[in-house]
Amino acid sequence: MKTKNLAGALLLGALPLTIPLTAGAFDTFADEDRSAELSGEPVQQRYQFNTPTTVTYDRDSLSGGASGARVYVADMGNHEIKVLNLNGALVGRLDDADTTLAGDSPAASVPEIRAPLGIAFLSESEADDDRLAGLYVNDVGRQQIHFFRTVAGAAGDFEYVTSIGQPGHGGGEDLYLPRNMTITPQGFIYVSDEFNHRVKAFSIDPDNGYQVSLIQTLGHQESGDYVQAGPIIRGVDKNYGSDSTHYDDYAGEPAKRDGYRIPQGMTYYQSPDNGATYLYVADNGNNRIKIFRVDTGTGQLTLDDMLGRFRDDDGDVDHLKRPRGVRTDLDGDLYVADTYNGRILRFDNLAATTDSDPIRYRANQSSDAEAAWVYGRLGIHQVEMRAPTSAGTEDEAFQLPNDLVPVIRADGSFYRENIYSWGYYYSNARVHLVSDSGNNRIKKCWTNSSGTSLLRCSVSAGVGTVSDNEYWGHPRTLPGQLHSASGMAWLGSKNRLLVSDTPNTRINMYDSSGNYQGRFPGTNISYGVTGIATFNDPNIGEGVAVLVGADATLPWPYTGDASLRIYDADGNLEELFNLSYRTGGLSAPEIGLSTSNTNYPVSVSVHGEGGDEHAVYITSFGNYVWRFDYDSGSGTLDGNWYAGGPDSAKGNDLGENWSLGPDFFEQGAAGTFDQIGDVLALDDRVYVTDRRNQRLQALDPATGARLGQVGLGGGTYDHPDGLDPDRLFLPAGLAYDAGHDALIVADGFNMVARVWNNPDDYAPNASGVIDPAYQGHWLDRDLGTRPGGLFDTEQVAVGGGNVYVFSLISNRITRFSWSELNP
Repeated sequence: MKTKNLAGALLLGALPLTIPLTAGAFDTFADEDRSAELSGEPVQQRYQFNTPTTVTYDRDSLSGGASGARVYVADMGNHEIKVLNLNGALVGRLDDADTTLAGDSPAASVPEIRAPLGIAFLSESEADDDRLAGLYVNDVGRQQIHFFRTVAGAAGDFEYVTSIGQPGHGGGEDLYLPRNMTITPQGFIYVSDEFNHRVKAFSIDPDNGYQVSLIQTLGHQESGDYVQAGPIIRGVDKNYGSDSTHYDDYAGEPAKRDGYRIPQGMTYYQSPDNGATYLYVADNGNNRIKIFRVDTGTGQLTLDDMLGRFRDDDGDVDHLKRPRGVRTDLDGDLYVADTYNGRILRFDNLAATTDSDPIRYRANQSSDAEAAWVYGRLGIHQVEMRAPTSAGTEDEAFQLPNDLVPVIRADGSFYRENIYSWGYYYSNARVHLVSDSGNNRIKKCWTNSSGTSLLRCSVSAGVGTVSDNEYWGHPRTLPGQLHSASGMAWLGSKNRLLVSDTPNTRINMYDSSGNYQGRFPGTNISYGVTGIATFNDPNIGEGVAVLVGADATLPWPYTGDASLRIYDADGNLEELFNLSYRTGGLSAPEIGLSTSNTNYPVSVSVHGEGGDEHAVYITSFGNYVWRFDYDSGSGTLDGNWYAGGPDSAKGNDLGENWSLGPDFFEQGAAGTFDQIGDVLALDDRVYVTDRRNQRLQALDPATGARLGQVGLGGGTYDHPDGLDPDRLFLPAGLAYDAGHDALIVADGFNMVARVWNNPDDYAPNASGVIDPAYQGHWLDRDLGTRPGGLFDTEQVAVGGGNVYVFSLISNRITRFSWSELNP
């Protein structure tokens, strides 16, 4: 199935498989609404999410019980808000069908929602003014916040009131990727203005046409611009101290005290005793949470404390790593989605209700906060559910959790359910919701009745005596769907696009129009297809080189090693090579899961050296590039060279023992990589995407020596303000179009695919930068996650005169023609 759109037009919906591509139009596929196929599933499984980034709810609706509750999920990849009840059933949507203007709206029309990255809900029982109660949507496609009122008795009906914001980098309502927001009972709106490295505070006046006024802007400025500043680096910076109002490393450093690097999740807490209000901001890139006191009269913010380093529930020193979601309960306890650690945790509010300051998470200024409980680990459900060793604990597996939301009634009490947990019965368990965005689902989690320990989270049918899948949202496992793709190549002899759906351990095939053609080579490939390349060979015809992260078909004792498989175009296995065995005993870690140098999420490129001899280039997770020589006549694969590696001064943020170096946020040394990506061999050079160094590195195909770089490069989270041809932002995929003699780059969070002349034709300048002529990009960043929009451009392939691009957030492939290239 596929979805067809005219370039730049609105979403039109799914079309039949037989409709041909119209001239001047692009196709999208692998992201269709397949809910009609799920009617036989339990109610919470009769729909699917595409990257559910935020979950919230209307606390007033809980009086109607589970079936009457309204839970809202920002289903970003589907560019809509799904409305669910607490049984997980889909009861409504906020989408393009909602075109009703509120009677007091100052607007002339209702805007389409292009990319709802964050949402917040203010219930009537919370709001000082009922006119401000409703759903607030962070639309990063428009760089705006939309305000909708809900309609009593109709969960899927909404009335549009107004919008806040406009694209820009200045004062007032200028915003650039407003990640999250919250609105306090007094009507103060606080926005995490992520790409502008600041937090903005607004007031909204319903008595004056909902006019918005800027109250305050927080961040660190240099030369009048807000800059990403203020890192706390694990192992380098201290994080507490009695000699400081906050922490000793902040005392004399305004950049650390005031600066932001990727501000994201927000929430507020209002004391039921004295009305004191606090704002919490997850400073994601700086691995900490800032806590502000809110002046309830003016909305002004005053820094009160910061949390970053803490002691876990075993008493060991720990650190937050890229936290995104923050929430509180009536007692001021703090709940955190610690995203890059794949876990959720709670900090108890230590302040007595009689204290003049109603929140306190550390015993004193010289001590660390202590987590009441810490739960979870990084894990992909599709893999966990299939593996006997982890299926019993897949409730602990999270992939980029964005929110941990305690479900609180209007009176401040917890919403509770009775559950079984591993054979034991628990009554009055507290209910929490987690947006498990990387696993495309919402999970329930339950703590004991007092909230002091987390019992478990949602599990699959058959686990822990549970009869049904408890999580919300059907897994993206239907034929032709993608959960996440890490390899893509064009098989010209069959007119097929091959796409590795890594979590589902399979390769999907699509024809040139995006119609699903089954699996290649017709069965599962375990575990994790992480790269695909096609090549021509006199003995095989058109060959397919496939990387497997942990190959279950290798003989004992090598079962689970990384492998390179060679197939013919019909899917017949020609060769099976053990990559772990071939890369052992070197100064670089061998390619494999056991060394954290697995070939995931990375790539393979094959370049014919002549006849049946081929150079095979592979990138591995340890930031290395490898060349092997494959001879189809003799059936051999021999190592040639390896190059790269990490910059020790940058450190890393991987795994439990992560440690950021002093230069973590800087561009790495020449020849080193930080989050290596795709590899592409052209005639004169090998090009490799160096994602967090914002560049492509060019290597000598004969020796691996560095020859230069494409792009000026930048620090780990540096991003350009616009589409500067010399500035990449987390580039991922590479492809070459021989017909146009052009290099195509999937430019990550610039959210476009970009085209340059063949860089082989350009010499490096005095700074080592290769600067080929720039041709343009596909398509329009303002489309957000709508078809044609490429929110996180990951993979790119060329075939049949078309360009195919995989977008991670939408789990879709878009086919573009060259006529659609924006110059």
